[in-house]
Order: sequence, then C-alpha cells, then structure tokens
Amino acid sequence: MVVTGGSSGIGAELCRAAAAAGWHVWVGYGAGAVRAETLAAELVEAGGSAEAVRLPLDDPEGLRLGVAAIADGRHPVEAAVLCAAPAPDVTSLLKATPGQFRRQFDCAVVGNHTLTTELWRRCFRPRGSGHLLAVLSTAHGPETATHMASYVAAKGALDALLRAAAAELGRAGLRISVVRPGYVDTPMLNAFEPRLIERARAAAPEGRFLMPAEVAGALLHGLQHPPHPGVVAELSV
Repeated sequence: MVVTGGSSGIGAELCRAAAAAGWHVWVGYGAGAVRAETLAAELVEAGGSAEAVRLPLDDPEGLRLGVAAIADGRHPVEAAVLCAAPAPDVTSLLKATPGQFRRQFDCAVVGNHTLTTELWRRCFRPRGSGHLLAVLSTAHGPETATHMASYVAAKGALDALLRAAAAELGRAGLRISVVRPGYVDTPMLNAFEPRLIERARAAAPEGRFLMPAEVAGALLHGLQHPPHPGVVAELSV
C-alpha cells in the first residue's frame, strides 16, 4: 500500500498500523524525506516491511517518477491512501488570495489526479483492481467551516474527483473509501490562532479532538474491508 503524507500525523500512524498488520508500506513524502526514511527504518526494525518514496503532490513529474519506482513488481500495490494536504489558509473569504487557492488545488485536485491516474495505469489496472482511500474533512460540510475557503473548496473538489473516478473506473475494479474527520490533534493545528483552537476544542465531543491513531484505525478498517468496485464507502471515526 502507498500512503501520501506518510511521514507525519495521520499518515505516519496509518503506516505504523498497516505495517504491524502485515502490509508492505510505501511511506510517501513531499518535503519530509528525513522523517519518512526514519519512519520506514523504524517499521523495518519492528519486523515490518516499509520503504520511503518521494510523492510530491505539487510536482506532477516527481509523482510520475515516484509511482514508477514503486511499480517495479517487488511489492504489488493493492491500495493507496491519500493523507497529504497543505495546512489550511486561515483567513476570511474576502481576504483569501488566488495563490492560496492554487496551493490547495495543486495538491488536492491536480496532484491527486496525477497520482490516481499513474497508480491506475501502472499498478491497479494490471492486477484488475485497486483500492483508493482518502482523508476528507467535515470542514466542507454539511456545516461548512468559516475562514478556510481555499481548504474547504479543495477538499470538496477532491471529494468530487473521487466520485468521478468511481463512476468511470468502478466497473474496471476501482474501490474507494473516504473518512471525514473533524479537528485532529496534529501539527496542522498550528495554522490556527491558539484562541480559536481552544474554543473549537471546548466545543468538540468530550472536550477533545480526534487523535491521529483514531483516524488511522478507521482507514485500516477500510483497507481490511474494501467496498464493492464503483462504490464510495464512508468510513466512521
């Protein structure tokens, strides 16, 4: 299996859980090469099977090279989990810039489209099936978050992209699962002002945010129980 954003946060916890469950894990990274290499070594030392691979969502050619590296037949890829995403740009809708929207869409939509098509052509289609999982967010609805317009729009577009993929490639064997967590206790929270985080934490169930391992657990359950081809399965967390 391949995990984007595998060097930290939800992605890293999923890599640990999946390796312990017997998967060979490709720890995908964009800029966190040292973290990814360290995590892969940690998983191997613990008895698992893992390698780091550069999968920069903002660099289509780099993505193609990364997928080519994992499609060499040593470890046939059955699934990919889309965990990577830029931190939200926390600002009002009226102050959001075109650059902020491009940054979010380059990763969530353009990057994930390139990754999906390369994985389909090189890994999934040759074996007749593949499972794509993604971390979406409650931020884009049904109660849309405020002051996160570029992030919300990009997550919504990724949701639509996955549904388009299911509609077109489901009959050929593509399976899709998504999870929609709220706030998760990761370094991404540093994008927000502390007072906003304190307020959101107080309003969260039981006065706490989700932990990365909880979201990773939902994703691992989805990996172990894939839906029918063409279905977009909603994972609970």
